[in-house]
Amino acid sequence: MDRYIDIQILPNPEIATPLVMNQLFYQLHLKLVDSGVPVGVSFPCYCFDSENHRNTTLGPILRLHGTEQDLSQLELTGTVSSLFGYVLISQITPVPAVVKGYALFARKHAKTERDIERKRQFLLKKAGGNWNEIAQKNLQSFINKLRCQLPFIHLVSHSSKYDDEKNHFHLFISREESRELKGTLTKYGLSDPVAKASVPIF
Repeated sequence: MDRYIDIQILPNPEIATPLVMNQLFYQLHLKLVDSGVPVGVSFPCYCFDSENHRNTTLGPILRLHGTEQDLSQLELTGTVSSLFGYVLISQITPVPAVVKGYALFARKHAKTERDIERKRQFLLKKAGGNWNEIAQKNLQSFINKLRCQLPFIHLVSHSSKYDDEKNHFHLFISREESRELKGTLTKYGLSDPVAKASVPIF
């Protein structure tokens, strides 16, 4: 990953930056699925504030990492043509010789209502079939731990078996400092959870 492209979302009073990022990331995901090129993503302005969630954001810049050949195959002018006027795309640029370090950007899976119901059934069985205060307390503790406050992309899944209202989901993204790891990238450009791949930070 010796080259990168920055896609900056331009300030616009008529549309919020996260809405543009959702569409931008969705178009990129489709292109990565179609082309199969190993391109990584990072968010230079990423911020997670556990004290004040209003400050938590992916920021207005999506950075793409890869080789010059792989980045060229994305054909971004065509891929994000619907967003012209909303984004500014840089040229393919060499990564600086000296970087601040490396980071893992990975998907964080949030639990669903189905997970909560499974936990409830487990606690009910553990309580001998009689729901009690201890079971309720344990269930509430479980639910509290499920609340993911990480920055996210709002996407639509075309592989879902449910109706349109349930096709929407949040792709939560975590950022973790790392050493240089040359693992595997997902079709979202994020690090594989097992064969981890880091991207340079600069």
